[in-house]
Amino acid sequence: MEKERKSIDSQTKISWKIKWIVVALLLALWSSNFSYSQENDSINKVDITRLESYEQFRKNELIRCLDLKERNSAFRMFVQLVTTDARNGFAEFHDIDEELKNIFSQMSKDENYIAELDEFLADLDRLYVLEKNVECRLAIAYMKSRISDEKIKFLYWNLNVGELLKKQLKVWDIILLNKKNSPFDIWTKALKIFDDKYLTDFTHVLIFIWFDEDWNILVRHSTTATEKFHKIGVENTKLNSYIFDKDRSSAEWYDIVVLRPDASILQSLLKLSEDKIGSWYDNLSALRQWLWLNNIFDDKYNCVELVTQSMELDEGKRLFYSDAWEYSFLWKLQRDIENMYHEGLKNDVQELKSMTHPNNLFEFPNLVTPVYLSHISK
Repeated sequence: MEKERKSIDSQTKISWKIKWIVVALLLALWSSNFSYSQENDSINKVDITRLESYEQFRKNELIRCLDLKERNSAFRMFVQLVTTDARNGFAEFHDIDEELKNIFSQMSKDENYIAELDEFLADLDRLYVLEKNVECRLAIAYMKSRISDEKIKFLYWNLNVGELLKKQLKVWDIILLNKKNSPFDIWTKALKIFDDKYLTDFTHVLIFIWFDEDWNILVRHSTTATEKFHKIGVENTKLNSYIFDKDRSSAEWYDIVVLRPDASILQSLLKLSEDKIGSWYDNLSALRQWLWLNNIFDDKYNCVELVTQSMELDEGKRLFYSDAWEYSFLWKLQRDIENMYHEGLKNDVQELKSMTHPNNLFEFPNLVTPVYLSHISK
């Protein structure tokens, strides 16, 4: 009897030892899975607003702005006029581009991929609102552009630069071009040496108006090389024709920024720019601004004037309040804020009308917002 009791006790002890061993193994397995999951999360969950390359770019830009003079000296302008500037493809954002490519390569291309990219875009939208520096805003827009391209490539595959651009455009978007002309182009060069305020100097402005029956991008602009060569001035044309036709452009490449106008100026941009079709090109307006002379408002327009002098504030887009409404302090406060914002837009529109250089558009973020950056090589 005693032997049987000892045998049962020993079996019970062994059974409990086995159970503890199993529990320990399960805990170890759960622990390893948890740490693996955490490791994967650390790879996949990236704070897109804190990229090392963007943080470094922002620091460099703030330092550059501290040393920035209002205008280049005459000597510096002459040096830039006779030297070659080979920068293209937004070289200032090269490190950001490389870091983004590395992030994309490490992300799982599964059913959650698009949602994760959308989360990146939402985070960058919030970052953009807080940022005041123009070049840093362009850097954020550049990041959004590459993420948007990644989304489209994942969904559609094998799209070229032009097809990616088409998917980003909305009617009445403003397109800025930076180009490298060959042979030497004195007017393009002069626009690039006006000042050092921005890292990339743009030299031409177009308005996206629609697509033709073959889905070619149609634009409206004022140019010295129209599709109909009997005069120079305002025309509607195909973007591909302006960029790639050898008898119209000798540029080797184009940097592109798409600016989205505020809804309050869209209708005027449509109507007033259309009324200017056939008007002559203004050869002297940019030169006058370059020499600190006041702009002359006539029936001639360079590419920037076509846009800026076609802007009028649409009162129908404004939210009005009726005195008959029962309103509290919050209603009055909201009305006053809206009125102040409207007056600010009105002042911006009037100030912008006198501008003739493409880069001037960046100085009015309440009227136009950079939404997409791209590059085309010929």
